[in-house]
Amino acid sequence: MKPFSTTLLALFCLFTIAPMIVQGGEEEPKLNVIVILCDDLGYGELPVYRKLYQEGEEFKTAIGSFTPNLDRLAKEGVVCTRAYGNNHCVPSRMSLLSGKWQTRKVVLGGQPMIGRAMREAGLKTAHFGKYHHEVEKTITLPYHSEFLEFDEFFGFEAMSEYFRKAGEFVAETKNSPITYRVGEKMIDYQFPMDGAYLTDTLTELGIDYINRCAGEKQPFFLYLPYNAPHTPIQAKDEDLRTLFPKQAEHASTRQKIMAMVYAVDRGIGRLVETLEKNRQLERTLIIFTGDNGGEGTLSLNNPMHGFKHEPFDGGIRVPYIVWSASLKASADKPARYDGLVSVCDILPTALKYVAPSTDLTSLKIDGTDLMPYLTGQEQPLQGRQYLNVRTLNHLSNTWDGGRDTKGTTIGSSITLLVDDFKLMKIWQDRTKKDKYSYQLQHLPDMVGKPKPRSSLMEDYYEDNVNDPEKKEAMIKQLESLLQGDKLQ
Repeated sequence: MKPFSTTLLALFCLFTIAPMIVQGGEEEPKLNVIVILCDDLGYGELPVYRKLYQEGEEFKTAIGSFTPNLDRLAKEGVVCTRAYGNNHCVPSRMSLLSGKWQTRKVVLGGQPMIGRAMREAGLKTAHFGKYHHEVEKTITLPYHSEFLEFDEFFGFEAMSEYFRKAGEFVAETKNSPITYRVGEKMIDYQFPMDGAYLTDTLTELGIDYINRCAGEKQPFFLYLPYNAPHTPIQAKDEDLRTLFPKQAEHASTRQKIMAMVYAVDRGIGRLVETLEKNRQLERTLIIFTGDNGGEGTLSLNNPMHGFKHEPFDGGIRVPYIVWSASLKASADKPARYDGLVSVCDILPTALKYVAPSTDLTSLKIDGTDLMPYLTGQEQPLQGRQYLNVRTLNHLSNTWDGGRDTKGTTIGSSITLLVDDFKLMKIWQDRTKKDKYSYQLQHLPDMVGKPKPRSSLMEDYYEDNVNDPEKKEAMIKQLESLLQGDKLQ
């Protein structure tokens, strides 16, 4: 690893991007980026994903689709079908912020995160929503830490309620204070009146920020990590009445989760409406995704096998929709991208969108700019890798045989994805580092037609494809990645 000061100097030079000027001395249109993250959103929760697969029946509500705004973004943009996060909240969020696999030891080693990268590109930056970025059992970064490098920050580590009650937001607990910072100044945020819903509060903060940036004629980056539909399962009564007027008083858990996602979708619609009103939409890149698969039987990860916490696709494959004016599609079906995508790609995609001259190869990150592939200018990248360690306790920088930096075994599997093959190194006993086995899974996705659900199901205990040569090659790839300084 380079000395800390040298790394900072090199990255400072890289991220200090001069204003872009076109011929004639006129400044190019100022571009914006919005990244929206949902928490524990199952792959099969969204209608736009369910209809890509056979046996993906539609959910019935009084208004038809309960995600009309995401449907619009999907129709006009690109739906990524093979997008991956990690099996827990923290690792995915760290990968999103850094552009690196969560296994990298230097995920905290001085590299500017997405907030600073976008700020150095000339954008005003903001983070409104769930924080949850602890990196060791004994290390939790301050909620207003400069580590986050956002101009404005409103966030919380976790939460216990969605509704504000008895004069305070119950989401604000002793172990998870809500913090609001603008620049160096801590703000005494005046919460809405009792009964306010956290999802709506985050949306309101985003709308206010967009309007202020429009008034200042300031390009912006907005990171909006919603808490929904993470537990507790709490939906607004009016949303339940809108979707299920005859069942609202006795709504099922499934219906409540749908209403929670509907609240996020409504917020996205309001954000887009604000952009349109301010004439900012055509200059804004919007990326929507999730951090991991849905939680247990509460969520729908169909047609994927497994849930949050697990290395199977139901635990790590996530929805991923990208919208920009250049990606608008005219067909009834959403444009689809079936290549391997991950949360690591958000930083480089956003940065190249606002600063096309950026040299991504100098960043030494794992993510890539997706736009050449999403626009069809280039074919899906072949041989691309994605590495995931199944971690416990939400740790984000664990690696090497499922052990943390102190050598303590805390992970029970390591997963390597290469194109449509997946190799899992699984420990039968987490306390015995030499007790493991390898499983090879072949999960080819659809290309141009619906896919039977059964053909996507992974086997929990053995290979689902007989290809010894491929398995041995991927074992060598995985073990090579876990050796020496290859994950520095």
